[in-house]
Amino acid sequence: MEKNKDLRAIIAELKALIARSDVGPEQKECVEMALSELRRLRRKPKPTHSEVFFCVRKVAESLLKAFRKD
Repeated sequence: MEKNKDLRAIIAELKALIARSDVGPEQKECVEMALSELRRLRRKPKPTHSEVFFCVRKVAESLLKAFRKD
């Protein structure tokens, strides 16, 4: 993917979230899954729209699972 400072910024924010001590183990696992999806997207040289939308969906689902209050 083209160098995108917004993508790098959100990856850095999620890394910082994991580093904080107030995130539980289950939340940490979900955030790490979101990070792996973003890294996968970043490695693609020219992702299609459907690949970007799929990545956004997976990241959103993972973060909602992590921080939703049931």
